[in-house]
This record gives sequence, structure tokens and C-alpha cells, in this order.
Amino acid sequence: MRGSWIARLAAVSAFALMPVVSGRAPAWGAATSAPPQRVVSLNLCTDQLAVLLLPPDRIAALSHLAADPTLSYVADRIGGIPLTQGGAEELLALKPDLVLAGRYTARAAVRMAKAHHIPVVQVGLIADFDGIREQVRIVAAALGESATGESLLADMDRRLAAAAPADGRRPTALSLAPGAFTSGAGTLTAAVMDAAGLANYPAAKGMTGYGYLTVEGIVADPPDLLITAASETGTDRHPSLSGALIAHPALLRAIPPGRRPRLEENLLGCGGPYTVEAVEALAHARTEWLNRRETGTP
Repeated sequence: MRGSWIARLAAVSAFALMPVVSGRAPAWGAATSAPPQRVVSLNLCTDQLAVLLLPPDRIAALSHLAADPTLSYVADRIGGIPLTQGGAEELLALKPDLVLAGRYTARAAVRMAKAHHIPVVQVGLIADFDGIREQVRIVAAALGESATGESLLADMDRRLAAAAPADGRRPTALSLAPGAFTSGAGTLTAAVMDAAGLANYPAAKGMTGYGYLTVEGIVADPPDLLITAASETGTDRHPSLSGALIAHPALLRAIPPGRRPRLEENLLGCGGPYTVEAVEALAHARTEWLNRRETGTP
């Protein structure tokens, strides 16, 4: 599962963006029986929420993707928690009392869980911070951890407010992946840029969702900032012809390294309370760019 986080998002960008609940997973409260004690997550996005919301002894298993630090924000917190490949027989052997899954992943396992009357909570991709709030609340309620969920969201909202721009100046920013793949309007990346006080460059060009730009077009009308994944710059650990495009000499001249903030890709692959860290990083990049512009620093 290496390669651009934006490209991985593109593979599922046609799917619905909001969470759904299947199997009638209950919202646990004082009047109900004990909340689930053997939660199995079959999806990277729900892996991260499970780890943030639950103590390890209530997680029976996470998906194997949870252990990949380039994808998973919680990779350093899962020691000792079993990992699953998402097979149906494997799931039943874990004896879960609640299953967390994506809408379009591990379908056989989800069908098996439903056939055995195991509650299932399924989630979709997130496109904005309202979506993050809704998804956290749905999953937290199903886990019996609504108070923890609200605490995570309160911290996220506090940090979003602190990162909000103090003025209306909005430098243009382009998130670029190998192959000149990018994110336009209606994506989580665009929402993060907006919260950080940046204008989404592809959206201004009329792009909605995910798509491609040409190097020639970018060089002819360069954005103020070029955002890349921290693990992929075209010359780093995973060199490729498409990745080398980001280091194209013409693109480097148009947008030099000092105007290229990097984001950890595990902040945007799945929307969550931790996505505020991407906002903070881009808000800092915005401030630095404005300061350089005012002082005439290249």
C-alpha cells in the first residue's frame, strides 16, 4: 500500500462520503447492557477511530493496514493488538460483538457478520470537518464512548479555531501527487486548506473531486504553495517516473523548495480528529509564506 495518499483516495473517490450504520449497532447508554467488549475493525479509517476511542483490551483486532505508519495515524499505538486480513472465517474466529468496516471493503466478512447477527457499523470517506464530527459521533455512540468522542472533537475544534487565519489573505495552494494528481473542490484536502486560510488551486481552475493537472499549466500559472506528501517528493524512498515529475526542473523553478510544505499522508487518508494537524501545518506554511512575501525573501 505504498504510493501517493491522494492516488489511494482517488481509487475510492466515487463512493459515498458519509457514514452509515448496518446491523442496528446500538448507541450504548445507562439503560442498555454493557457496551461491546470485542470490537473488530476491518477498515483503516475505523482502525484509527477504534484506537482513539477504546482501550486496547476492548479491541479484538484491527486491519493489517493499521500497522503501516505511512497510512495509519495510530501505527505506533497498536502494539499487542491482533491484526486481521479481513477474511470472513478469520472474523468469526475472533468472536466480535461489534464490527467496524468500510462500505466497500471486506464485503464477505461484513456479510458473514450480518448473517450471524453481529452488529456492524460501516463508514464512508469524509469530505469535510462536519463529516468528521458526524462519523466520530456515530462510531463513538456504537462503542459506548460518546464522552470520549466529544472530548476528541472538542480538542479538534479548539485547534481549528486557533489555526484559523486572522485576516482574509488566502495564498493559493496545490496538493500534488506523482503523476500530477490532485484534489479539487469537495475533497477533504480542500476543506483542510480552507480551514488553514489557503485557496485551493485546482478548485479555482474549476476542478471538483480528484483529477490531474499538467506541469505546463502549473508552471505557466504557479500557485503560491505546493503541498506534497512527506514520504514522497519524487526523489525519496519510492522513486518512480511519475514521482519524479514533482522534482521537474521547470516546476522547481516556478515553485522552489521553500514554498513546498510537506504533510504526513496519514493525516488525510482518512478524515479524523487528527486531521487538524494538517490544518495546523498548512496554517504555519501560510504564515511563513506571507512573512516572506512581506520581507521580500525568496
